[in-house]
Amino acid sequence: MGRVTRASGKFPYLLMVTFAAVAIVALIAGTRTVTAGRAYVEVPSGVVVGGMTAEEHIQRQIDQTGRLMKDLPSASQLKQVRVNFGRDEIDAVDQTDKSSTPLKIGLVKAMTPALEVSGLDRGAAGPRQGTADEALRTRDGGYVWAASVSSDQAGAIRLHIEKLSLPKGGELYVYSRGGESYGPYKGTGVDDSGEFWTPAVFGRETIVQVRLSGAASLHEVSFRIAEIGIITEKNVGGLIPAPEAPGFCGNPTCIVDASCYAAANSIRDAYAKEEWIAGAFIYTCTGAVLNDSNPSSANYLLTANHCYSKNSNAKNVDFYWRFRTSSCNGSCPSNSGWPYKTHGASVAATNRRGDFTLVSLTQALPAGTVRLGFTNAPVANTNGVALHRVSNPNFGPQVYNEQTVNTSAPTCSGWPRGERIYSHDTLGGTDGGSSGSPVVNASDQVVGQLSGACGTNVNDPCDNTNNATVDGALAFYWSSVQPFLAP
Repeated sequence: MGRVTRASGKFPYLLMVTFAAVAIVALIAGTRTVTAGRAYVEVPSGVVVGGMTAEEHIQRQIDQTGRLMKDLPSASQLKQVRVNFGRDEIDAVDQTDKSSTPLKIGLVKAMTPALEVSGLDRGAAGPRQGTADEALRTRDGGYVWAASVSSDQAGAIRLHIEKLSLPKGGELYVYSRGGESYGPYKGTGVDDSGEFWTPAVFGRETIVQVRLSGAASLHEVSFRIAEIGIITEKNVGGLIPAPEAPGFCGNPTCIVDASCYAAANSIRDAYAKEEWIAGAFIYTCTGAVLNDSNPSSANYLLTANHCYSKNSNAKNVDFYWRFRTSSCNGSCPSNSGWPYKTHGASVAATNRRGDFTLVSLTQALPAGTVRLGFTNAPVANTNGVALHRVSNPNFGPQVYNEQTVNTSAPTCSGWPRGERIYSHDTLGGTDGGSSGSPVVNASDQVVGQLSGACGTNVNDPCDNTNNATVDGALAFYWSSVQPFLAP
């Protein structure tokens, strides 16, 4: 059998507001259990008991947007940049094969010409070459400059900021008129490199706004925006169910709503759908937060290596928390409602063998986030072990599935049993975008994460007769993550 990685299905946020509340995690020391003379490490789940709630997060963005819009220049004074995408470019994403990995949900395009700012003071000789315009006075004695970047084909917009350098008293924001906002970015940006991708702002327009105090040096403001990334409207609004497969929220018929199953309640607040830029496209996978016995108490999230494995990609990941229906088979949520989203991570450990990536999250977790427990006890060669998970296929709401380890399932080339866990679905399923989703045992302990499907009919995520679900095994790559999770 050929190996197939189904972007989610078995394969498949940097909110720049400073959090006032510090997440405090209920942490229980790991234990060791002895089985057949071998000691295994086990860490139970924990819960984040501090931090912002989703309601506080959204209200803070709305309040910040209100303050920014009070100083927004008039339409005639606002720099206008429009970027168009062709139908063929959009179709290259919307009609992508769901078996591709990871799953594409958007694309990147150069802005021609680039939007460049090199000083915001007019000076005796008029505007400098390459500047967008001069800053305007605000009511409080400061200065403001803003530009509108829009695309009629966008469901959400991300911007590539380069060579950012702001003087003391200078701040850069990105936001929508609807209330979604990120910032302030100061100095040379997120990691002092002057370069970063802004979080996705939902809608067809993003406003870039620079605010400066009255004492700030206007001629020291500089940056350029040379690329725009868009998530397509189809992926923002959700899938349209095909007539022959009217499944949950447009998914295949075997996919089931996580809100319908009590067994998902104890784990679902650990999972986040992921969205990031790599090269010419925007992709999606799923990940979940792990608990640990590390005194440093970093927030570690587990996903798949085939999703992303480089810091350059992890740095720009948007994490969408608790994106799900409000009730069993309730109305499908739209990304345009901008749920609780954080941004950015750094790679702690990763490897193709075992197909895992463990990252340390840059920003604080939402209040009430579950940090999943784990065990390094192997399950790949124990037939019938019950497993379950939550994931976000097709950049949509959370789904749930159950499976049992199947030690007689044929293996795919390069995915040996032991390094991988082979199982068959017994309830629900996964699809493109589910990749990286941690799988847990009956005690809600992580034992691996989703790699893909192996079988003779992998393009059908509902065929659990001819296909096996394949997870990278935590027991196999334990030595790589142990220094971070249980030093």
